[in-house]
Amino acid sequence: MADRGIFHCDLNCFFASVELLDKPALREVPVAVCGDPASRHGIILAKNEAAKHFQVKTAETIWQARRKCPGLVTVAPDFPQYLRFSRLGREICCAYSDRVEGFGLDENWIDVTDRDAGFAGALRTAEEIRLRMREELGITASVGVAQNKVFAKLASDMKKPDAVTLITPETFKSRVWPLPADALLYVGRATAEKLRRLGIATIGEL
Repeated sequence: MADRGIFHCDLNCFFASVELLDKPALREVPVAVCGDPASRHGIILAKNEAAKHFQVKTAETIWQARRKCPGLVTVAPDFPQYLRFSRLGREICCAYSDRVEGFGLDENWIDVTDRDAGFAGALRTAEEIRLRMREELGITASVGVAQNKVFAKLASDMKKPDAVTLITPETFKSRVWPLPADALLYVGRATAEKLRRLGIATIGEL
């Protein structure tokens, strides 16, 4: 492996996935967790894969989401449950390294440099973590494998849900450089617009 072996483990559609554990009848229909489901003006906190197909987006209002997806089912958040599953997921990550960094409730970076001597071993470990999340928690995870935190997170975003994606020192330019600049962590709408005005549209150009 390169100097470092880093995973980024992202629990897919986290709030919605936790809610659907005890609502199996809703798993195939569009579902969103909302800050205030009783209000037209509440916002979307999370959505499942079925809702994503209708382009329902986090942070938009319920009425905007329902305009795109009239059949959207909304549920109230249960933060104590999310905290519980976040802790359980992090415990699984910590079984593979003593260097785990949480990012929000549903994401963790894991440094496996001392555990796996090459990308083949790292991929086996990443697959094991993915399977444990699904089998022990009932929630799918996407795991990115790379030589640093930035590329590991980009890798975990490339294929969802329930997948492992690898970016190596040999492939990062072909895989990462064409991505839009706002695929990078902390490059939000305002920063992307500033970059666009400078003629920078992709990570490679940046």
